[in-house]
Amino acid sequence: MAIGPVDPTAVSLAQPHKPFDGVSPLEGAGSPLGTGSAGQPQEVDGFASMFADAIGRANAQDAVAHNAALDLAAGRTDDIHGTMIESQKANIEFKLVGNVRNKVIDAFYELWRMSV
Repeated sequence: MAIGPVDPTAVSLAQPHKPFDGVSPLEGAGSPLGTGSAGQPQEVDGFASMFADAIGRANAQDAVAHNAALDLAAGRTDDIHGTMIESQKANIEFKLVGNVRNKVIDAFYELWRMSV
């Protein structure tokens, strides 16, 4: 149960999936918020980087849970308690990322429906 790459620069939800390259949409020469004094990209902390970190943590926890389950199934360990804990940690991380994603999409649609 791994979470795929996320493209935070997607304009439409109907666009095809594009892998996340790790660059924040605010970084780069085209954005005044993401460039330093010499025109070099600077680190911008924001929602996109926070969400990318959360996805990375969820993927890492999923890998730990997957390896623990494989070790248990192969007989390399008999720690079913630890395996279930790792599995539940991965489940919680996955649900957290999914719920944040859903709230962001709901907020986007709410703004879209707003009349100006």
